[in-house]
Amino acid sequence: MKSYNAVVITAIAGLLVLITGYFQEGITDPDTWWHLAAGKYMVETRSIPHADIFSWTASGQPWVTHEWLMEALFYLAGLAGSFWGILGLLLLLSALLLVFYWRLLCLAKGQILITVLTLLVVGELLAPFLVIRPQVLSYLFFVVFLYLLKLFAEKKDYLFVLPLLSLVWANGHASFPLGPFLIGLFLISGISRYRIGELEKLAWDTGQLKKLALVLFLCVAAFAVNPNGFRLLVYPFETVGDSLMVDNILEWLSLNPHHFYDRIFLAYYLAAFVVLVIARRRVRVEDFLLYLVFGVAAFVHVRYVPYALLTTGFIWTSYFSPALNFKLNTARIKYPAIFLLFALYALALIFRAPSQTGINYRFTSAESFPVGALEFLDARPLSGKMFNDYGWGGYLIWNRPAEKVFIDGRADVYIKKIFGDYISISRLKPEAAALLDEYGIEYVLMPADAPLVQALKFSPRWTVLYEDQHAAVLKRN
Repeated sequence: MKSYNAVVITAIAGLLVLITGYFQEGITDPDTWWHLAAGKYMVETRSIPHADIFSWTASGQPWVTHEWLMEALFYLAGLAGSFWGILGLLLLLSALLLVFYWRLLCLAKGQILITVLTLLVVGELLAPFLVIRPQVLSYLFFVVFLYLLKLFAEKKDYLFVLPLLSLVWANGHASFPLGPFLIGLFLISGISRYRIGELEKLAWDTGQLKKLALVLFLCVAAFAVNPNGFRLLVYPFETVGDSLMVDNILEWLSLNPHHFYDRIFLAYYLAAFVVLVIARRRVRVEDFLLYLVFGVAAFVHVRYVPYALLTTGFIWTSYFSPALNFKLNTARIKYPAIFLLFALYALALIFRAPSQTGINYRFTSAESFPVGALEFLDARPLSGKMFNDYGWGGYLIWNRPAEKVFIDGRADVYIKKIFGDYISISRLKPEAAALLDEYGIEYVLMPADAPLVQALKFSPRWTVLYEDQHAAVLKRN
């Protein structure tokens, strides 16, 4: 494998260039904005908020700032290097993720060609999820946990690192229960030696079982070291299964086979099942359980697709062993090819890399956010309570900090009353008009084609102050 280090470095560099290209138009993820705003508040005040500070609807309501560490780090990276400072931190975390994933794939001891191709395929499918959000830390730690547990199965013990990672994970993203889950899955898989059909697991010895149990306990204990106290420990389970979130928030929706990306993922995942069926070696129980559990989770909620991508990749490298009748001899062309690829990467960065600029309301896609509407509001400020689009809340928090929003991407802060009322108003349900009055809404900032905007245009009680192709501002008369 060492002879392929240059190839792997080139592949990872290409994936980082791909990630960079996704930011050609600036920041397009709606949650990035409020994460940066939260980080700014914490750095400037040197305190962690435990109640809402960004909206007028939930002001003072409890807010579990489970991502405080990553939010502060992203903002500090922005202070150090503007947008490229933030992007640099993202690329660093992504590079670490890809390096550890390569090391994990190598533990499968599969064919080198399949291993490299798996890294490239998983990296490309994972790239859309590697955005400026704290969840990137979760993907990295998920892979590191898997890697160290796999090493432990090979009698290489580095488990003492896991409680330390758990402490950081619990302060960086609410997906931290995945760490103990992985340890528990490996522990249960090897309690005793058994074979079920083509599934096989060698038993842990008594010392290994005790070590895994101890590390599991220490990881859970590490979660207690956080500024939110016991509240954080139950928080991840409060949002799972909430009907309002599951039915209305994109990342909580199920896979949609009508979407091109989802079809590609389904093909990749289901083909891996065929690989398991025709595998020439017995399938390890923990490999099958990881494939099954995170695959089912991804089918139910698209937010789990990255974890399914990562666990399924290990299936490909471990159990897909096609009979190759040729041997690649790349000695002569390897370095010229690498040089050519890096030249192409440089060209790609010239044409697709984002500019180094201040992070303001113009640093985004005008098709995704109300850039023109904010220019209008800067010239003609409005007062009173605003009703805004859910996806634009974070953008407004960052770019108009003096203006409190109706709602933003922190859905857990607004569940259930406010989020439910937002759905009723924005989708023009029968109670929409009464809710606008109940909340005392003075003006509306919504997409130009939103049902609410179209309805208010015909109401004598509302006047259109601004409208372009993407957004509209209406004021109550």
